[in-house]
Amino acid sequence: MKRRSPFSAYVGADFGEPEVDLDSRDVALLRELAVDSRQSQRALSRKVGMSPPAVAERLARFERTGVIKQYSIAIDWGRLGLGVVAVVNITLRPGQDRQQVFDALADIVELEQLTIVTGRYDLIARFRISDQTHLRDLILERVPALPGILRTETLLGLGTLDTDEFASRMFETFIDPGAVAAAN
Repeated sequence: MKRRSPFSAYVGADFGEPEVDLDSRDVALLRELAVDSRQSQRALSRKVGMSPPAVAERLARFERTGVIKQYSIAIDWGRLGLGVVAVVNITLRPGQDRQQVFDALADIVELEQLTIVTGRYDLIARFRISDQTHLRDLILERVPALPGILRTETLLGLGTLDTDEFASRMFETFIDPGAVAAAN
């Protein structure tokens, strides 16, 4: 049986997806990208102690294997008029085709995240909305009208503590800065 990496012992790979082995330089590179994905390959190479072509090869491997899904930006939705977060716990009708509900929820443009959960609810949907009128339309009209929804419970966000540095902190846990320096 293949030994799992220290990183996967915490996080693991998606079900059915092969795990990607990471060495200390891979982790250092991913940590730097998590801090700022706009860094040039030359800047990344200086920070992780590798040549730019070696960095380019690793980035290509990360993209090819799905470790890096995309390079993105963080948007302050409040500054764009969507500062209210509504978390809607959803219970589905027994025997309901879940994919039909997933597809219907995905058609709601305000859906920011959908999580399948265990316990009292079947799904937790996180929506970005503008105000009370928008909330009322969403939770009294649109979501309950979806196929297979038995009941919902809505929680309104009163504030958010962003954990933008989550990936950086996770990778920091698995890298020994001395190991990268020693490998040079």
